[in-house]
Amino acid sequence: MSSNIKLDKIILGHNQFFGTNHMSSQKGLATATFFNEIENVLELIEYAYDEGATGIMLSTHPYAINIKDAIQKNKKLKDNLNVYILLPYMAKYVRMMNEKGLINIIVDILKQANFKEKINLMSQSTFSLINKDFTTILKTILDVEIMPFKDLKIKSIFLHNSLTDILVALELFNVLQIFDDRIKNKYKIIPGYCTLNFFSLSNFLKKNNYQKPTIMAPFNSIGFQMNPSKSQNENILKNSDANIIAMNTLASGFIKPKEAYKYISQFSEIKSFIIGSSSKRHIFETFAEINKNIF
Repeated sequence: MSSNIKLDKIILGHNQFFGTNHMSSQKGLATATFFNEIENVLELIEYAYDEGATGIMLSTHPYAINIKDAIQKNKKLKDNLNVYILLPYMAKYVRMMNEKGLINIIVDILKQANFKEKINLMSQSTFSLINKDFTTILKTILDVEIMPFKDLKIKSIFLHNSLTDILVALELFNVLQIFDDRIKNKYKIIPGYCTLNFFSLSNFLKKNNYQKPTIMAPFNSIGFQMNPSKSQNENILKNSDANIIAMNTLASGFIKPKEAYKYISQFSEIKSFIIGSSSKRHIFETFAEINKNIF
């Protein structure tokens, strides 16, 4: 299997919109409060786009629906902004599974579907549960997750790192292949894999003859979230055929942009970056250093 895709050089991240900060929960709460106003979200997205972020990452977090709606109402963004979907939003499924069970999860999300979509997806999921067809259940969950974003300009759909890394650890390539085939065959979109262990994922895909994968993984000068080690990730990167999006390049703000992209510049394999920014000043400074160091 192989995936050929031209990635956007700069992709705006989404964590700041949802209050996620890996270094400070207090800072995360402050940004979440600010971005509760959708006008603030849209203003930052527009500014980032004008400064060169031609892509945006959106997880299937409940608040992402508001962001999706705002993008759709903005002609410039709707027509030109490439969207990278990250799914599933794990916290949502853990909470809802405990409270409601699988069928009720699907019912809740299907409230956003039209009548035909509801009938098709519900018939698939009900029949599959009765027959314990978990392959079809997985495909149905994927369809339900993707459904709200189907009218956006989707460039790639990524499997969340928590699931990617579990599949690698358990060597469940057949499950990964279900995701891969569904995204390629039904949606005609390149699938991607988010990971916190680029080394292990690369070896796993190579072992299963998966060529030119699209991978989002951490790369930064202090080795933040670069499992199992910074050196192992760097060494395998030099021989990688993957389409790579580097994330956590600033280590959640611990590293300054100048230092971050001077480090990254030594790896010609990395040509795309996902940047989570909560201010225009930070966007301007960070994008400037990327463009200065990365060609």
